[in-house]
Amino acid sequence: MIGGPAVLDVRPAVDFERLHRVGSANIPLEELAGRVHELPPPHTPILVFDECSTRARWARSRLRVRGRDEVESAWGAQWLADGSVERGPGGTRLWQPHDLLVEAIAHARIRWESCSGRRALDIACGTGRNAVYLAECGFETDAWDVLPDALERCRNLAGRFGTTVHTRLVDVETDPAIEPAAFDLICVFCYLHRPLIPFIQRGVRPGGLLVYETFVEPQRARFGKPRRAAFELRRGELRSHFEDWPIVAYREHLSAPRRFVASLIARKPDRADPAKPGISRPSAALAQPLGRARGETDGRNPSR
Repeated sequence: MIGGPAVLDVRPAVDFERLHRVGSANIPLEELAGRVHELPPPHTPILVFDECSTRARWARSRLRVRGRDEVESAWGAQWLADGSVERGPGGTRLWQPHDLLVEAIAHARIRWESCSGRRALDIACGTGRNAVYLAECGFETDAWDVLPDALERCRNLAGRFGTTVHTRLVDVETDPAIEPAAFDLICVFCYLHRPLIPFIQRGVRPGGLLVYETFVEPQRARFGKPRRAAFELRRGELRSHFEDWPIVAYREHLSAPRRFVASLIARKPDRADPAKPGISRPSAALAQPLGRARGETDGRNPSR
């Protein structure tokens, strides 16, 4: 919420729709534990509201237990009366898609003008924030994961925001088949299975985009996760897998206080590209070395 904390109204939906503060989002207290993926990044200030002080304080304590220190609470009808209010279901979104994906979509809109009617695939989609964002941008979106409960949350999130995401329960490590040249954009966050990379490469259409971010050295040495070396990229490795693709953005950096990652946006060559697209280099501003934190990354890491 611009100029103040994000407002989380934890009343039952029927009470929220009857009257609520403009700009607030509704996650009923009874559903909060199962919908924490709909909250903003961890360091975002949150104001929790319920007409009942006990419920408001309980919601605040639950969020603080989860490591959210900047959470306060408000309650009572007077709090509603003191601000601008509206009726209906509301449309405020507290959660955010991954910054790298937002960057890629900005590039895509410049190149394609519109994303409507194009196809996107989110591999290891987790609870689906990135997939839902892609659908909101106009993509016909597929979301794959190995966990049924994650896919259920993804579908529920899409439904709450009036979009459709086509979910698929699949273990890409045993069933890696991605239809060749089927997707205008493929994204992967916090997941690494090296034998899958050639399938990802073939799955992107000529001129399409790959958006990839996952752990890179020295993540394990510094913080002990992921547990297996197979889930951590070597320095420069991610870029080397796409050396013949024009690079839109590439960084190896500290994206959060305990999170070293390699971040890549690359475009699959098409007929309009020069004979040796691998000579394309990102600008100095985009080719950032390991550095200070930029904020929270999104997505699910199956190696945790």
